[in-house]
Amino acid sequence: MERVLYGVAAGRRRDIVLLLHREGPLTLAKLRAALGISASTLLFELSALESLGVVKREDSMVYLTELGERAASIIATAEPLKTLSFLSVVGLRPLVVWLLLSPYLHIAAYTLVIGWAAALAIGAFQSPPLALLGVAYVGYNLPISIGLSKTVSLAVSLLSIAALFLATYLLSKGRLAPPKTAVGLAPIALYPSLHLTLVHLAHMWELTHLITLSQVLLFIALLFTATIYAAVYSLEVGSTYEGVLVRTLLVFFVAPALLYLAPIR
Repeated sequence: MERVLYGVAAGRRRDIVLLLHREGPLTLAKLRAALGISASTLLFELSALESLGVVKREDSMVYLTELGERAASIIATAEPLKTLSFLSVVGLRPLVVWLLLSPYLHIAAYTLVIGWAAALAIGAFQSPPLALLGVAYVGYNLPISIGLSKTVSLAVSLLSIAALFLATYLLSKGRLAPPKTAVGLAPIALYPSLHLTLVHLAHMWELTHLITLSQVLLFIALLFTATIYAAVYSLEVGSTYEGVLVRTLLVFFVAPALLYLAPIR
């Protein structure tokens, strides 16, 4: 991927890739007109992109390959820095790109998941037990408690983690590997450790507002999970960020928020 990015990150090749990413497959004539270049120049650039495996030509149509869609999505992360697009900035796309390309990705991902499971194991022995139910946390000093036993709470939490990874793998048709999925789920993975720490400090120092703070941070963690997960998915699968974001907001933020707010009604 690094070789491909270096090959398409600048000049006319970048313009071609981003145009195809934005507009979809185009004819040679429409590409040439949109870019304002000669036919010979366009064919030269397309040949270079074809050798990188980024574009394909069928008759007079030019379209991005799966690799091309991924490369275009990564290159497009520079655009939020120019336009200060709120949604893309919240998605932390430049940071996500760096994490996905980092040589330490696997170590960081496995450490994150092990820490996630360990925090939920500790949380399962609290009263009431802390559990992850799908994408929503319930129990220990949270707005919702469903009265699960310690063993069942831990089992439900671990099954929920496994289900999130499996669902992502299936929905992406195997293109989103577990370590990269972990990057997208990082905010809710880190939350139980933070929650347990804040509740412990609240009880030790008799600062009840720390529990309220933790509950507020839960909503923030859900929001950032939706945006970061959308960034990871769009970059790896080649989908548009905005389109994926609508779905992830519904799953990771709107649905849990409605669950937490239900008792208030």
